[in-house]
Amino acid sequence: MASRKCGQCGAGVAADEQFCPNCGSFLDPLEPDAPKGRENVISVSSDGNYEEFELSTPPPAGDPSSTGRSQVTCPSCGANNPANNRHCQECGARLSQGPLPTAPRPAVQATAGVRAALAISALLFGVVVIALLFNIFSDDPAATASSTTVASNTSTTIAELAPIDILDVECNQEGVGSFVCDNLIDETETEYQFDYEAVPEGEAITIKLIFDRPTVVQRIDWVNLEDATRLKRNYRARGIQIAADNSLQPLLHQLEDLAGSQPVAFAALDATSIDITIESDYPAEVVDEERFTEMAIQEIRVIGRPGSITNGTNGATPTTVPGSTTVPPTTAPPTTAAS
Repeated sequence: MASRKCGQCGAGVAADEQFCPNCGSFLDPLEPDAPKGRENVISVSSDGNYEEFELSTPPPAGDPSSTGRSQVTCPSCGANNPANNRHCQECGARLSQGPLPTAPRPAVQATAGVRAALAISALLFGVVVIALLFNIFSDDPAATASSTTVASNTSTTIAELAPIDILDVECNQEGVGSFVCDNLIDETETEYQFDYEAVPEGEAITIKLIFDRPTVVQRIDWVNLEDATRLKRNYRARGIQIAADNSLQPLLHQLEDLAGSQPVAFAALDATSIDITIESDYPAEVVDEERFTEMAIQEIRVIGRPGSITNGTNGATPTTVPGSTTVPPTTAPPTTAAS
């Protein structure tokens, strides 16, 4: 088949193509001086030679359009084009183009607040690491002794509740015979009895318990006679008032008329003494034709634990450090004279 060159890019163009398949320039296949009577004859110039054929003439053998090679459909006019064409040979439209370059994915950037938080976290981590290393490699015996003292004080603070040792007890009513006031704290079966009917009317009966150190009080166990028959023959304490030396308000409590021990909830911090005042009673009864005029109390127990340690004032025990001397209290606890 005759061919010619594109006047725009110089590419070879088939004689029947109106547009250059390489650059898409329009190519007029008709000669302006075509002879009359040959309107159906197309003359195509190719390198100065002319090849004439009629429109009704079938394509010559070997024409690319008659072969089964792959073709590309123009997206603009729908004409079929050879696969190697970059422009449509009918309308000159672009047939294909390479993929556009893709912009790189932007890197994730942290905000100013996130960067500041990361910097602070790194700084704190460094401080903790330095402190741990310093503690590991430090050999200061004073620091070791201080740690031991703190641990000892902590263990005292969290000691379990138990009966508190009572240094002394004072009662403003004397006992009868061997039933003295000290029997209340000697942890024996010997009770404290006093002639209740001989107490002047309107006079309070007070029992003072004195501790050897500041004490955290949780409750008080009031113990009546274990023998119910003997208990009924004597007067029994009924309404009592409890106050610690540093309490703001006393506790009013009514005891039950029962033999044995009964707890009384009473709380105080760093108490050095407790006053228990008997304000009312259960009257003595005749049992087996016997009745007594005394009020009998078996024992009084205070349940708690040692309180905080101070510098030796207010009757407290000072802190003890290995190698140091314990300073005795400078102020004696208050006392109440017995009548």
